[in-house]
Amino acid sequence: LISKLENNDRDMAVLKMKKYLPDPDTKPIAIDVVLNALEKNTNCQALYVQNFNEGMRDDQVLHLLRVLQNPSCNIWCLNIGETYNVQDRTWEKFAKGLKKTKVTHMYASEHTIANNLKDYIRLTIRNNRSKHQMHIDPDNLDVIIQCTHCWWNPINAKILRPYLRKKGYEHLLFDKALQGTKDAPAPPIAVANGGETGANQTEISGASN
Repeated sequence: LISKLENNDRDMAVLKMKKYLPDPDTKPIAIDVVLNALEKNTNCQALYVQNFNEGMRDDQVLHLLRVLQNPSCNIWCLNIGETYNVQDRTWEKFAKGLKKTKVTHMYASEHTIANNLKDYIRLTIRNNRSKHQMHIDPDNLDVIIQCTHCWWNPINAKILRPYLRKKGYEHLLFDKALQGTKDAPAPPIAVANGGETGANQTEISGASN
C-alpha cells in the first residue's frame, strides 16, 4: 500500500483502506504511516477511511485534514464514517478546514457529529464543487462510478446522464445497494432522464462501505 501510494499506482485512484487494513482495531501508528504516504500521493481521488474506530483519533483526523489541504492532493471524495473516538472540537476544526480542500463529496456518520456541523460540512463541500471538474468530468467516469456511500453520490449529477447512458452505466443510478442507500427509493424515471442537479436534490444518506 505504501509503495503504491508513493508511486501513484493507478489502483490508488480509489483507495478503500479496509482492503489493505482489514483489522477494525488497526492502531493509530498504522494510520499515520498511510497518511504520511498520502502526503506524497497526487493521483488518489477517493479515500474510504471509515470504520477505523481505534486508529482514527484526533491527531489522525487533523493529519488527514493537512493532507487534504495540500495543493497537490487530488482527493475530492471522502468517507470517514463510523469514527467514534474523535472529540467535537476536532470535528469542528476538520469541518472549517474543508473549505481549503478539494473535497466535494463526503460522508461522516450523523451520530458522531452534530446536525448543524453536518449541515455546515455539506454546504462547504457543495461550494467546493466550483473548484474543479473531477466529479463531473465525463473522462473521469471510471472513478466517479466508484464514489458511492456519500451524502450525495456524484454519479447522480444531471450533467453526467448522457455519458452514463453512452457507457452503459445508467443502471447504476437504480442500484441502491451499490450507492449505499438500501432503504431509499430508486430515483424516478424523470430524474434518471435529466432531473434536478445534485445541489438541489435531497442528498443521499451515506453508509459505511
